[in-house]
Amino acid sequence: MAIKTKRNFMIGGGVIVVLLAVAVGLSLQTGMELPFLAGTAEATADTTTTVAENDAEAEETEPSVPVEVVSVARRSVAAFHRAASSIEADRLVEVPCRAAGRVRVVHAEEGDWVESGDIMAELDNERQKVELRRAELKLAEQERKLERSRQMQAEELISEEEFDAIRATHDQAVAERDLARITLDETYVKAPYDGQVTNRTVVDGQQVQSGIAAYTLADFSPLRVRVHLPEPIAAKVNVGEIVVLETEIDGAELSAEVERVSPVVDPATGTVRVTLRLPEGARARVGGFVKARLTTDRKRDVLAVPKLALVEEGGMRSVFVAEADTVRKVEIATGLYDETHIEITGGLEEGWSVVTLGRGGLRTGSHIEVLEDSNLAELAAR
Repeated sequence: MAIKTKRNFMIGGGVIVVLLAVAVGLSLQTGMELPFLAGTAEATADTTTTVAENDAEAEETEPSVPVEVVSVARRSVAAFHRAASSIEADRLVEVPCRAAGRVRVVHAEEGDWVESGDIMAELDNERQKVELRRAELKLAEQERKLERSRQMQAEELISEEEFDAIRATHDQAVAERDLARITLDETYVKAPYDGQVTNRTVVDGQQVQSGIAAYTLADFSPLRVRVHLPEPIAAKVNVGEIVVLETEIDGAELSAEVERVSPVVDPATGTVRVTLRLPEGARARVGGFVKARLTTDRKRDVLAVPKLALVEEGGMRSVFVAEADTVRKVEIATGLYDETHIEITGGLEEGWSVVTLGRGGLRTGSHIEVLEDSNLAELAAR
C-alpha cells in the first residue's frame, strides 16, 4: 500500500513540473505575466538578496587573528650535527695494592683531594720496617770498612784486590738497603698523581692481595668528551673549532674545543672519534651525559626566516606572508637551518613580512591584527 502511495505521489509531482514548464513557455511566447510565476520570481530574488547580504555581513564581522610578524632578512645560518656522549676525566685510573697483607689504616676517603705521593692507605709493615733497619745498619758498617780500606790502600797496607772485595761488599749492602726500602714502600698505597678520590674499595683490617684495586683516582684537569661521528661529518670538523655541549641534567650549555680528530675510521661502525676538551674550571661532572652540537656548514648573508614561521604539510614548506591586514600562503624552498632560523632559497623576497606566532588558524585571505611587543607574550602562551 505504501509503495503504491509513493508511486502516485511521484507521478503527481511529475505532472506538476510538466504543467509549470508549459506555463512558463506560454508566458514567454505571449508576453503574458502569470501571477503565480511572478510571485515565485520575487521570492527567489528576495532570497538571493538575503543570502548575499548575510554573506557580506559575515565577511564584515569575521574577527581578525592576532599575529606576530617578522621581516625576511639576511643573516648567517649554520648547519649542525648532534652527537651524544659523556664527560670523561683526563685520567681515571685504579690505584692498586702493590703488596699482599692486611690493611692497617685507610687515610683517604671518596671525594678527598690528594697530591702525587700522598699515602692513601697503609698495610701492616712492621716486618718490612725491621728489614730496612737491619739493611741500614749493615750498610753503615760496610761504609766504615770501606773508609778504612781507602786509607790503608793509600798507605799501601792492603792490596788492590782486597780493596775491591771490600768495596763490592759495600755496594751489595747498598743494594740490600734499597731493596728493603722498596719492600717497605710497597706496603703503602700512594697517589700516582694529583687528583680526587672517586671510589674506595678497601677497609681497615681487610686482607688484600697484590694487584687488587684499592682506590679509583681521577684527574679532572681538563675534562674531555669523545664523540663518534660518521666519516662525512668528521671530515668537516677542524681542530680548534668551538663546540656547544648541552647537559642532560639541566640543559645548561658548555663550550668545548675540538682537541683532536682521529686519523682512522672504525671499520666496525664507520665512524671517526673526535675528542673535545672543556676549559679549565668547567662546572661539569665526570660521567655526565651531554649532547654535542658541531658546526658542519655555514653560510653568510643569506635570506632567512625564523623556524617558527614554517608551515609543513606533506613534505611541502610554506609561510604566511602578511599583506596589509590579510595574509596569503606562499610555498618556499629552503636550505641550511640552525637552532632558530632557516635559509630561504626561493619563494620570498627580502623585506617581506611573515607570520611567526598566531599562524595556527590562518588561511589565505584571513584578516590579521599585528600585535605590539607588549602583547606577544600572551600570544606565545596560547
